[in-house]
Order: sequence, then C-alpha cells, then structure tokens
Amino acid sequence: MESVKRTERITDKLRHGLLPATKPLKIWAGFGKGRRCDGCDETIRSVDIEQELDFDDGRTLRLHDACSQAWRWKTDINCVEPQVGGGQAAPLFAFAISPENALLLLAAIVESSDDAIVSKTLDGVITSWNGGADRMFGWPAHLAIGKHISLIVPEDRRAEEDDVLARIRRSERIEHFETVRLARDGRLVDVSLTVSPVRNAAGTIIGASKVARDVSERRRMDQYRNVLLTHEHQARTAAEALIRAKDQFLATISHELRTPLNAIFGWARLLERPELDEQARKRAITAIVNGASAQARLVDDLLDLSRVVTGRLRLDMGPLSLHDVVEAALEAIQPTARAKGIQLVTALVEVHMLGAADRLQQVVWNLLANAVKFSSRGGRIDVVLRHSVSEAEIIVSDNGEGISPDLLPQVFREFWQEDSSPTRAHQGMGLGLTLVKHIVELHGGHVRAESLGKGKGATFTVTLPLTA
Repeated sequence: MESVKRTERITDKLRHGLLPATKPLKIWAGFGKGRRCDGCDETIRSVDIEQELDFDDGRTLRLHDACSQAWRWKTDINCVEPQVGGGQAAPLFAFAISPENALLLLAAIVESSDDAIVSKTLDGVITSWNGGADRMFGWPAHLAIGKHISLIVPEDRRAEEDDVLARIRRSERIEHFETVRLARDGRLVDVSLTVSPVRNAAGTIIGASKVARDVSERRRMDQYRNVLLTHEHQARTAAEALIRAKDQFLATISHELRTPLNAIFGWARLLERPELDEQARKRAITAIVNGASAQARLVDDLLDLSRVVTGRLRLDMGPLSLHDVVEAALEAIQPTARAKGIQLVTALVEVHMLGAADRLQQVVWNLLANAVKFSSRGGRIDVVLRHSVSEAEIIVSDNGEGISPDLLPQVFREFWQEDSSPTRAHQGMGLGLTLVKHIVELHGGHVRAESLGKGKGATFTVTLPLTA
C-alpha cells in the first residue's frame, strides 16, 4: 500500500477511536504470520516485519513496520522519554524478539546482504552460503555447501587460503584483506575479505565466518585513475620536453645562423679596405659565397622540415637513373671531401626506378655530408649502389667517429645531436638525417643506421622499392 493511503487510513481510525493514541508498554517485533494489520487492514506476510504493541488497557495492535511508523508519527509519540534529573533518557519501547524470530531475522539479514557471507570448517569445508555468495560467484548454495573452499580460490592463491585458516586456528581475525577469487564461469573477482573465528558454546574455535565484498568496481576506478595520472605525467613530461626542445632549437638555430653570418660580415668589412690585394679579395668573395650557401642550406632544411610536418613536401615523381642521382651527389660533395683528404670509394650499378630525383639526391648528399663531417682527415667513405628484383640499396659507410649503440635509435630525430653543447666540435642543426628518413619513407622505403661503437665508423643503408 502507498504510504499516503496508509497514513490516511491510520488517521481515520485514530479519529474514530479505532486505534489507541497512548504510549505502549512494550513492542514485540518478528516476521509476519499471515495475520491482518490493524492499521492498513492488509495481511502481514511472512517476509514482512510485524510489530505487536501492548497497551496498559490490555489492547494489542498488530501492525506492519511501516504502519507502526505512521501511527507513531500521527500520535506524536517519540522513542525516548525526556531526561529526568540530568540522567540518561529512558527508552519508551522495549523491543523483545523471541529467540526463534531472532534467528529468522539474522538469517534474513545474512541472506539479503549483497556481500558474500560464507562459513567453513577449519578444514576448509563450506557449511553455509548466502545469496550474496551465489550472486558473486555463480554457485548456488546446494552445490557449494559441502565442497572445499578451494572451489572459489584460484590455483595460484591456494597458499593464501591455507595461511588464512592457520591464522583462524590461532584465534586471529583478518580484516579487509584484498585478494582475488574465482567465479563459476571462470571470472576473477576482486574482493575484500574479513574472516573471523567461529566458536562453539564452550569457546572452542570450530570454523570460520568469511565476508567477501566485491571491490572490482573500485579496482577499475583505481586503475582508471592510475591511467589518468600516468597520461597526465606523460603529457607533462612531453610538454617539458617540448619546451626544452624549443629552447635548444632556438639556441642551435641562432648559433648556426650566426656562424656563417659572422664570416660574411667579417670578410665584407675586409673588402671595404682599399689596400686589400686581388688574392685576398678573391678569398673574401669565396668565403662570403660559402657562408651564404651555408645559410641557404640551413633555411632550406628548416623549410623542408616544416613541409614534412605539415604534409606539404612536394615530390616531382618520374622515371630516373639512381646511378646518376648518386653520381650527382658525389660530385657535389667532392670538394669538401678533398679538402679533408677523404677518399671516396664507389661501387655503383645502373638502377632505374620511379622517384623524385632532386629529393633522392638530397638524401644521398645529406648522408655523404654527414660521413665527411664525422670522418677524420685522410679517412675513407665507401658508397655502394646495388639492387635485387624488388629493391635498391644505397649504402654509405665511413671509418670515422662512429655512434654509441644506445644512441642509434635517436639519430633520425629532429634537432638531435650526440653533442648539443655550444662548444661542440661539429656544426649543424641535426636536421639532415631527419629529412633523409622522411624523404625515403615518402618513397615507400626505409633507412637504418648501424655502428659498432665510438671510433668504429658508421653505416647508413637506404632501401627503396623498385617500380615497373
């Protein structure tokens, strides 16, 4: 019955004197026995809580628990008397539940609990199993009772259960022990266990009572929170790395642009002197041209990287001779190599493919320039062009400074240099190999770096697919 109708009916009965409006002497509580409620006139079922209110005039009211609450509210009868003489408040109602009903009430509470409540012997045999255990683990009581508790313990947790039983035998109580249990369908359930000893009338421990609470949702939330924290940490680390990279980039580009600019400025001031002879004048002009060319290359590399990042790097694809592309790059690098006394040794075969000739020449030139930069005077650079049925390979090897094996994965990263200090021996912004990687991948190929370590040279291999 709806609470409003229940209250209206009780109000009507109180108005007509059908219900007492005085304080009861005692209230008895238990489960319903199928009798009629004196308040709402409906049957008090066995699953309902029934209250019996005894009055001093000999009358007894049998009420649903809800009707009893409505009757108290309408009669304005409180649960305690006012304090007298500063002492404790005396209870108005003395609840008396029969031993039979007390057991029934306890059983109902256990059965209705969402937690799994299980009892077992000291040997681990299940002796009771509530509805919460059925819902949590999927085993009905008639199949679980009499079985060993290992029914719900994963294989790798058996020693854990043995330890629990050993502690129970020592009269210890285990509280909020988080572990994993096994459901009938094979699911692993995260649970928090509280296990207490069960004693007989003589005080002897005869078993254990276990309450298992499903904490799977809390665990998922914890994991989700940890993932968020990890992502936040990674994002913060990445942001800090970006800030450092930006600062390093600005410092590097400022240094790299200033170096040729200083040379251009210095030689230009010398050209202003009328006493400068013809030989010195030619040397100044050559230095100015070389400095301007170096600046132009730096700017071109920056623009190319920007185009790669934005996906706007243009490739003019067409049939080409890879042999001619490598030869053109060798010719361009020859003066720089000759100035350091570096020997260029080639083994080239004729290879035809579809690609962007200018960009592939840029790839080979960058690899050669890198090899020349890190080779000592009088060193040697080997350049090999070979092919199989489906691929062509360009291999540039030197016997120069080499690369530490743990740094090899970093060599194609933009702006990366093994020595990035302002006083480093080799100049450059660390863009050449980055562009090599991007251009080769735009052709459907890949590039790899190999080195046996510092002082043992390095080898760069470009692999390109051949198209009909």
